[in-house]
Amino acid sequence: MAKKSKEEKLAELMEECLNDHFFNSSLFANIMTTDYPLYTQERLMKLISNLIKYSSRRFEYEWEAGETSEGLLLADALNDTLKQLGK
Repeated sequence: MAKKSKEEKLAELMEECLNDHFFNSSLFANIMTTDYPLYTQERLMKLISNLIKYSSRRFEYEWEAGETSEGLLLADALNDTLKQLGK
């Protein structure tokens, strides 16, 4: 069995946390934006930008299949804004 990358491990941990009814995303966001240095902030925003970009792509596939979600609609709109900013 292949060793999992840091990215795979983080994705699995995030899924576990996000699927927990008691996970407080607002508290998590506050901790990440107030307790960590600017370098971490920059990396976090790059991650968020990439999540938006890939979610926007998924929106297109899901839309064609007759499915979508509020989050995918938001990602598509935010991706348009990022494109306008040249990001």
